Amino acid sequence: LEALGRSSEVFQWRPFGANTNDMVMTINVLVRAAAQLQQQQTGALIVIECNTGLQEYADRGVILDARLSVPLLLNIFFLNSPLHDLAVIIRGGRILAANAVLPLSENVVGTPRYGSRHRAALGVSEQSDAIALVVSEESGSISVATNGRMVRHLSETRLRKLLAELLNVTLEEPT
Repeated sequence: LEALGRSSEVFQWRPFGANTNDMVMTINVLVRAAAQLQQQQTGALIVIECNTGLQEYADRGVILDARLSVPLLLNIFFLNSPLHDLAVIIRGGRILAANAVLPLSENVVGTPRYGSRHRAALGVSEQSDAIALVVSEESGSISVATNGRMVRHLSETRLRKLLAELLNVTLEEPT
């Protein structure tokens, strides 16, 4: 079943074989957008497609195929905008789709009370190798879900380092 969800080799973004500069740019854009959404206490769910294709979920949303940028992410997640409630899917430094419905995790026993964004982040990370970035609407806290686990309360620095580690990218230290 997993093979059915895989994208074609031509369009599939593979973090470990992708251009490092593009991956660094993607990380920087996501960190800046998450920081601004956190300041505004605006909820967001951004999913980075890795090797397991997410086309099935993208097809249920609104296909954008747009260049990834901070202003576009802020506009998508602007409160009461038509696309703000569900997930954005990133593929290869581009926003593949917005308003995408993701599976909700049922594996939340013994964890803090998660809202639907966090449960969807966990759900997609349980069913694929995707990396899900969540900004909580209630607390403004930034979290990342991968492999069915959630890392919470991330600062910009910790988020940047975690994304670089998960995507196997070496970031230059600021001088």
